[in-house]
Amino acid sequence: MKNQRLISFILVIIMISSLLCACTPDTGADTSTEAESKAQETETALPESQEDTRPETERESDESHTDPVTEKESEASATEQTEGSTETDPKESEPETDPKETEPETEPEDLSVRDPIEQRYFIYRIWNFNVLSIEEFKSIVDRVSQDGFNAIKIHIPWHNVEITPGVYDYSAFDPMLDYVIKEKGMKVAVSVDLTRTSGDRVLSTGDIMKDANGGLSMGGSGSANRMQISLHSPNALYKANQFYQNIVSHYEELYSDGILFYLPAFTQYAESEYWPTTAYDYSDYAIRAFREFLKENYGTIEALNAVIETDYASFDEVMPPSTVSSDNYGHIWYVFRHRALKSFIDMLGETQKDIAPNSKYALQFGSVWDSASVLRGTLGYVDLCENVDVLWVDDGPMTNHRFSMDYLLTSLPSHVEIAQEIDGPYHSVATPELYLAQGMQCFERGATYMSIANWHMNDDYERYSYAWREIADTWLGENVPKLILPTASSPVIKVSLLDLFRMRNILSIVSQYNFITENGEAVRIIVTDDLTDRLPMTATNCASYPGGYSKTQGEGGWYYRSYLDGQFTDMTFNNEKGQWQGASAYTLLTPVYFHPDKHDAALVYKADRDGEISIRFSCNLASPSSDGVVFYMLFNGKSVDLGDGKTELYVSPEQTVDGTLTLTVKAGDEIAFIINKYNKNTYDSTSLSLLIEY
Repeated sequence: MKNQRLISFILVIIMISSLLCACTPDTGADTSTEAESKAQETETALPESQEDTRPETERESDESHTDPVTEKESEASATEQTEGSTETDPKESEPETDPKETEPETEPEDLSVRDPIEQRYFIYRIWNFNVLSIEEFKSIVDRVSQDGFNAIKIHIPWHNVEITPGVYDYSAFDPMLDYVIKEKGMKVAVSVDLTRTSGDRVLSTGDIMKDANGGLSMGGSGSANRMQISLHSPNALYKANQFYQNIVSHYEELYSDGILFYLPAFTQYAESEYWPTTAYDYSDYAIRAFREFLKENYGTIEALNAVIETDYASFDEVMPPSTVSSDNYGHIWYVFRHRALKSFIDMLGETQKDIAPNSKYALQFGSVWDSASVLRGTLGYVDLCENVDVLWVDDGPMTNHRFSMDYLLTSLPSHVEIAQEIDGPYHSVATPELYLAQGMQCFERGATYMSIANWHMNDDYERYSYAWREIADTWLGENVPKLILPTASSPVIKVSLLDLFRMRNILSIVSQYNFITENGEAVRIIVTDDLTDRLPMTATNCASYPGGYSKTQGEGGWYYRSYLDGQFTDMTFNNEKGQWQGASAYTLLTPVYFHPDKHDAALVYKADRDGEISIRFSCNLASPSSDGVVFYMLFNGKSVDLGDGKTELYVSPEQTVDGTLTLTVKAGDEIAFIINKYNKNTYDSTSLSLLIEY
């Protein structure tokens, strides 16, 4: 049992390249061609009758995550990365006695009576991985100010300021702020990059996050090759906080009236989370802290064993689970990481407010609701933003921006301002029209800040410049359009973070959103945090997909198979592509989607005990180009009633079907969840979320 609980690295190249929405910084080189070619190298092989059968929401982000690069050097991160996340340190709190209990729901406020936004900002983001000369910096600022940008976000890397321990040199950056604030009359958002570089004299490798195999959290190319500090290293936390204190003091003294906000970032993507390219943090500091966390909350090893169904002899033997585990142990690990992240966020916020009580404290997350958010550690964003003034998120061009804004605004306290980022130009599906729509819709739904990142002064920027001018002309003047915000009478969707953690079923929620909203009206989304505010205290036997996805047949009770004419055949795992390959060329199963062909794609669960099980399923077909798929289940080879006497459910394009049923099982019984291509096998990539509970 112990070995089963040791960290299993699960193939997330597909998962990460498909689902990450985080902004990946670029120092200014035009890398779109190389990014696209490298992304194509990692794409799943799909039917020749089309370019790509995956939903647009999966395809859009393949080229969007390039590592920070130098001006002369560019690399797409999809081919360099493995799998990642963000989480942190325990905080003092007593767990609930029943993990299934939930707090009373709090009705979100009527946003129509929010204080009006006095000033909006359209921000251009400038990177300093290679510190720009003041001449080049000025030319960029001059150009973007002509297109209506009224603020600049300046990236200031810690490793470029404190090279020698205790010596802070801002001489490369002061002229930048001076030019923007004093000469151009614009505002500055200060992005404080708390990553470090290899060969560092300030921190040692022991202060850096590690993956489950002991590899350092290091990524990027050239000068952008940086490391994320461990949120459990006392030395790293102390020195990062000292630098943050120094930089806030420095710029408050010089330019306090010209600073929009300070934003501490500590991933290679310049975001305030765990780096979501592999599972972090398994450093020695983190493992020791995790063992203390377990001892503090469970008291005895016997109590812990009962909850996570292991047979550890002492806490000293305990090893953390896989970060993508969605069982009780995965839940505990998520809470541990969340509390460490919150502890660091709160510490930096307190440091800033002690120096400048009236300054604004900002965070940036890649996303708070997609599947990669489990790795980022941002599902519990409301708790993370308890002491925050601004939350910045990064939507891809195909994201439902109205949903994203409603999700944030109806759950966060009213004092938290929302910022959105237009990331590019590496999205293969991006067009000026899509980015124009993103800017217009996010301002319309209550954003105070919009920014663009990774554009630099290249052909891509010029191609989109009319969109920037349209956004600025519409929203930065006095006569702005009417906002569309949720009111007390708006339709309601309820979201459980524990369900989201276990099932990764956000597409079902977005589908509900699309169904109940009419003509773009706002929706109130009530988020219940039943994930981060408690720990499981009793054993809960459950299995979920994609949370339980593995490269090993039978692990977690899951088997990956093809199905045709009443016969199942085992799939084989393709290590290079990180996916299960079925008996037909395009019968595939990945952490993100099922794809049927002549053979159906089947995921089979084998019961490990007798009892009654509850099965919840949510099936989504995102691409409008599909002719639909069919979802059905077999219980020991026999059809299952999925509701109203139906044994098959047709899933039409851009539709979600879901339901709940119960079965009485004996150990060894098999339940198969199957996707059939219906007619054609093109554009049939289908998201299926499952939760099985005894």
